[in-house]
Parts: sequence; C-alpha cells; structure tokens
Amino acid sequence: MPSDKREIVKILARSAPFSSATASELEALAGASSLRRYAAGASVYLEGERAAAAWVAASGQVRVLGFLTPARTFQLERFGPGQLFGICCRVGGGFDRYLCTAVAEGELTAVRIPDAAFHSVYRRSAAVARATCEICARRLRGMRRLAGGGRRSARQRLAQVLLGLRETGGDEISATRHSLAMWVGAAPETVFRALANMRRKGIVKTGWGTVSVLDAAALAREAEGEYA
Repeated sequence: MPSDKREIVKILARSAPFSSATASELEALAGASSLRRYAAGASVYLEGERAAAAWVAASGQVRVLGFLTPARTFQLERFGPGQLFGICCRVGGGFDRYLCTAVAEGELTAVRIPDAAFHSVYRRSAAVARATCEICARRLRGMRRLAGGGRRSARQRLAQVLLGLRETGGDEISATRHSLAMWVGAAPETVFRALANMRRKGIVKTGWGTVSVLDAAALAREAEGEYA
C-alpha cells in the first residue's frame, strides 16, 4: 500500500464519522482520497465554488468563514485534527456549491475525500451515516446559536461561542482573544472586558491562547443574559 494511502487510512480510522467504517470501507475511501497541504492563509475552498469533496483535517487548523458584507467576514466554525468539514451543509443533496469559505489558519494538512467516495460509504454504511448525522446535528445547534447572536449583546455572544467550542472540544478551549473577537463580531477590547468579567466571577480561566471553562452552567446563564 502506498505511504500516502496508509497515512490516510490511519487519519480516517480515528476521525468521525469514518471511525465507524469497516477496514474495507476505509481502504476504498483512502484509495480515492488525497493528502493536501496548505500554507497559512491559503483557501481550501471558496464560497460559491462547485463542491466536489469533503475534508478531514489531519494537522493544523482550518477556519470556516461567511460574509456579512463583501468586505467583512464572520468566522462560523473552526476545525482541528480529526474533524470533518465541507460536507455537513450538503448532506442530503440540493447543494452543489460550497456555502462558505475554508481557510488554513496556520500550516494545514487535510484529507480530500471526493464526494462520490464519501457518498458511496455514507449510503451503504448505517454506522457512518448515523455518525455523520450526529456531527451535523451538533453543528446545527451551534449555527442556531450564531443565528440569534445579532440580537444579543457581545457578552452574550461570547458566552454562546465558548459554549459551542466547549461542546466540540471540551472545557479546555484553544483560542486567542483576537480570534474570539472575530467569532463574536465585536471589537477585541469589548471581548477582553467580557472575558475579564467572566474570569472575576470564576466562570472561565484564561491562559496564553486558551480559555478554560470552569462553570458551564454559569456560562449558559451568561449566554441567556442572566447576569449575576
């Protein structure tokens, strides 16, 4: 087996939803897929491009962006090693183009899985289909929180963002304060003040490029505007 194919099998085997696939299904996926490497800031795909593949991050981080105006972007999601992206908004058909833009945050290596190979396994494997639906459902909950964010204060939006990141990555969140400001859609100074307030109340602890959630229930109350 070629070295790239062996590496792809290993990456997919530990990445949902493909961790639910059989050995033969993984080999078929790996045979159709390829490893792609991107420099920091390079686009993986652009909104409006014809969609032809799903992706799994192998190393590095990828930011998924939407556009509020032609000159202003909004970070919708962020994915790291082992996470699937570029397919959830298209599962079930109806969309043949990417609905957002994916950009490498730093150096990124990702597995490109052609749609035909993905859908072949998705349709034949109940386990892969179920795991894919679970991933999409979690992300839909995150998108619903973001959709209501425009009517909420920056402090509430920050709490929502942290809850979403915690849902996918646990209590130890890897995010700089400037990246959080982009997610929230507010000035960095505003986000810094909101973080400081949460830190004083023992809801979070901040470090160099990290935010640790100490009290998830209190953070949920912040998201609803129930300030102590």
